[in-house]
Amino acid sequence: MKAPDIRVPVKPFIDRQHFPYGFRKSGDFSISEADLLTKYGKTLLALESGEMQPESDEESHFVDFIRGQHDAESNVEKAWAKYVRLARGKRHFYTLHSSASNQSDYDDDFDDEFDVA
Repeated sequence: MKAPDIRVPVKPFIDRQHFPYGFRKSGDFSISEADLLTKYGKTLLALESGEMQPESDEESHFVDFIRGQHDAESNVEKAWAKYVRLARGKRHFYTLHSSASNQSDYDDDFDDEFDVA
C-alpha cells in the first residue's frame, strides 16, 4: 500500500469529544483506520471545511468525495467517511430495562388490597 499524497500536519488529529480514549481504543476503527485518521485527520478536516485548498490530485479527489461527487475509493476516504458517520451521526443506545413510561401499563396488575399475609 502506497502512502497517500496528502499533507501531513505537524500535530496529530485527536477528537477527545467523540473518542475520549483515542481512535485505536474506541473499538470502532481498525488499527490502520485509526493510524490514517491520526496522521491525516487535521488536513482532511481543513480540506472539508475549506480552510485549506487541495494541492495534490488525491486531495482534490478527497474534496470531490466530500462534496458527494463520488463514493469513497481510497482507504483515507473510507476511514474519513466512517469517522464522520460515527462522530457526527446519531448514535443508538439500547438498554435491558423498560422505560418508566412503560411501567404504568403494569401498575394496574399489582393491587395492595389483595395481598395475602
